[in-house]
Amino acid sequence: MFFVNVCRFLTKPNVSKDDVQSAHIALEKFGKGCERLYSKDLLYPNMHLHLHLRNTIKNFGPVYGYWLFSFKQYNSILKNINTNRKSGFEMTYMKTVIEDTRKGDFVCNFLKTSGPFNFSSIFNKLVTGYSPADSTTSTALYNWFSLPDFLDAADNPNLSIRGNEPLPPSALPLQKKAYEMMPRQEYDCLVGYYQAVYNNPTISSCKDVIQDTAFVNDWIETLKSINLLGQTFKGSRGMNGRGLYIQAMFIEGRNGEKYTYVREIQYLFVHSFSPLVSTPHHRTPQSSQHTFAYIKWYKASKETSRKIAGVEIWDVMFSLPDFQSILPVHQILLPVAIVDHTTLQNISKKLIVPLPKKLYF
Repeated sequence: MFFVNVCRFLTKPNVSKDDVQSAHIALEKFGKGCERLYSKDLLYPNMHLHLHLRNTIKNFGPVYGYWLFSFKQYNSILKNINTNRKSGFEMTYMKTVIEDTRKGDFVCNFLKTSGPFNFSSIFNKLVTGYSPADSTTSTALYNWFSLPDFLDAADNPNLSIRGNEPLPPSALPLQKKAYEMMPRQEYDCLVGYYQAVYNNPTISSCKDVIQDTAFVNDWIETLKSINLLGQTFKGSRGMNGRGLYIQAMFIEGRNGEKYTYVREIQYLFVHSFSPLVSTPHHRTPQSSQHTFAYIKWYKASKETSRKIAGVEIWDVMFSLPDFQSILPVHQILLPVAIVDHTTLQNISKKLIVPLPKKLYF
C-alpha cells in the first residue's frame, strides 16, 4: 500500500513539496517491505533509484516520476511469486488510476495546442466522462464563477453553502432529465435542509403549506452525472462504477471539530426554490436553482489497523437519512476508491483510499 500512496502523491495534476516528502517516506517503507517480501539482490537496483527520486524531482521537476514504474521490467518474475498480492486492494486502486484517471490528465494537459490544428476534440471522446463546457453556454456565467470560492466550499464546512452558488463552466450545461416526483422520505430531508440552511423553520412542505411562508415543491430534475473541474460524479441509482463514492467535510456538533466522512451518492438532482425574503447574498443568474446530491453516510468504524498505510476502515452500514443527506455538489471534497473487506473476525468492512482531486479550469 505504500507504493500506492506514492502514486497518489506524485501523479496528481499538482505536486507540492509536502507531497514529494510524503512520497519519499512512503518509498522508504515500501523498500523495507520489499526486502522482507522478495530477494534483496533482485530488487536492490530499483530501491536505489527510488530513494533518489525526491532530490531528482526537486532539482529537475516531477517529470522524473516515471521512475515509479521501473518495476515493470520485473513483471515476468514477480507475477509468479505467490505473495505479490495481485488480487488485493492495492491492485484494484492502481488499475483505476492507471487505466482511466490519467487519460483525462493527458487530454487536458498535453493535447491542447495553440496552433491551427487542435485534435483535442477527437481525443476527448476517448475519455470517460470528460466533456469540456460549451463556450457559448458558460460565457454568460463565467464572470459569476469564482474558483477560490468554489474550492473553499468543499474545504471549509464553516461556510454557509446553500447549493445555488455558481457552478464551474465544466458542469454546464447541466444534462437534466425530465421532471419527476421526489420520494417522500427523501423529500422530507430536502425540506429539512432548506429550513436549516436558510435558518427558517417556517419553510414548509407542499403537503403542509402555511399562509405567507415559503414552501418546497416536490418535483426535481435528476442528472446522470456532473463534471466538476474535470472530475465526473454520478449516482448509484441504476448503475455501478466510479464516481459514486466521495468524501465531504462535516462539523461535529458536539465539539465543533471538522471531520471527513465517506458518502455514497444515490443520485444527483436540480431543484428550484426561492425563500420569500430575499437576501443580498448569492445574487447569481441561477439563484433559485440548487444542485444537490442525495447521499447516504457510511458509519465510522473504530478500527484503525490500516491507518499507517493511508487506508481508512468504515462500517458497511449507513446512517439514518436526515437533512444532512442533502449535499450541495459544491461541497464534494474528493472521490474515493472503495472495496469490500472481511476481517479475521469475519466482520464486513469498507476500505477507503482518497483519490487525487482534479482541477481543470
